[in-house]
Amino acid sequence: MDAIKVPTINDVIRRYYTVWGMYSFAGGFLFGVYPIFLHSRGLSQFEINSVLATYFVVLFVTDVPTGAFADLLGRRRSYVLGAALRVCAFIVYYYAHHYYVFLIAESIDGVGTTFGNGAIDAWGVDALDDAGHAGLKDRLFSRVAQLSTAGFMASALIGAYVADIDIALPWLLGAAGYFISGIVGAYMMHDERPREVRHRISAIPREVATRVIDGIRVGLGARMVLMLSAAGAITFAAWAPYWVEWPVMFNESFGVGVWIIGWIYCGLSSARMIGAEISARTEGDESQRASRVSALVILASIMLFFAGVFGGRPYWALGLLFLMNLCTGAMQPLVQSWFNEQLESSNRATLLSFNSTFATMGGSIGLLGAGRIADTAGIPFEWQISALISLCAAPIYWALKPRMSPVTALTNSAK
Repeated sequence: MDAIKVPTINDVIRRYYTVWGMYSFAGGFLFGVYPIFLHSRGLSQFEINSVLATYFVVLFVTDVPTGAFADLLGRRRSYVLGAALRVCAFIVYYYAHHYYVFLIAESIDGVGTTFGNGAIDAWGVDALDDAGHAGLKDRLFSRVAQLSTAGFMASALIGAYVADIDIALPWLLGAAGYFISGIVGAYMMHDERPREVRHRISAIPREVATRVIDGIRVGLGARMVLMLSAAGAITFAAWAPYWVEWPVMFNESFGVGVWIIGWIYCGLSSARMIGAEISARTEGDESQRASRVSALVILASIMLFFAGVFGGRPYWALGLLFLMNLCTGAMQPLVQSWFNEQLESSNRATLLSFNSTFATMGGSIGLLGAGRIADTAGIPFEWQISALISLCAAPIYWALKPRMSPVTALTNSAK
């Protein structure tokens, strides 16, 4: 009888990177083009933001339950189902011309996202632990952030040039991309931990409900998980609106074609990649995370505020947004790894979805308020308001800084 081959750490990392890379590439065709497409179909900035807010509301309603499904039925099945739903949503978007049809398509896409949300990371972290990976995973998540950004950049640039031919064609490219990424995930996301119990279809709703209630209870009862989720909700509420506003603003400012938006997106994404690389190369331990993340939030907020101040000068605004993305790129893997290390394997997917629920609910509220402000006072002014809101997350992260005992503090001061 042949021995069962145990996957190595390098094999798991290779598959983890491949699945994330394909998934990111599929989603990038619409980055930058998405708000311009909706604007070309007659939607105001508030309506554009409300379409994306609908997506976040759907995430809020379904994120924890689908995370529980991932825990119960497996990460791979959850991921493949999510990719299939996103294919359907993108096809509906391609044919849509009315506001309410966009809401339907966005709702389908939201459900698809939640089925895949956290599934890749949850599978990857479990597989790495089983393969013997030890220590912090900050650098691993930094590489994933860079790989995802590279995939987004490549497909966003393609989508922007294709959009100059037909503004709706990037949706078909995205549908094809998710179809392929679903196949790749089904092939590579194996070696899951065996489930102790076989779940009957009739018993799933009750078991999911139990897992949801337990996940919320554990999330609300864990100070670290709750505060990280609250801080994420604040930053997402403040920063989500600007991502659907800068393409419209700069497309109108430059007036040379949609292709320029693809290059701007690549420039901002490059800043995030550089930030993630700096984060990966910077030595630090757990005691330094809170102060580093707090400082990055403050710097990113300042850059966004002055980008709004210089909104009438697009080149100045772009430079400031570049610096902002440098900060957020360095911050993302730190926060992601920080949160993941608070979780146990048995409820990791559920609590990842609990965290995402906080962020997406904050994002939906932020989008609606920002859309109204942008329509009445302009996008640059809205950026200034968002910057002030995001500053509120800094003291929350700072409050999570480990407190040294008097003996430790005395020892450190004596060195």
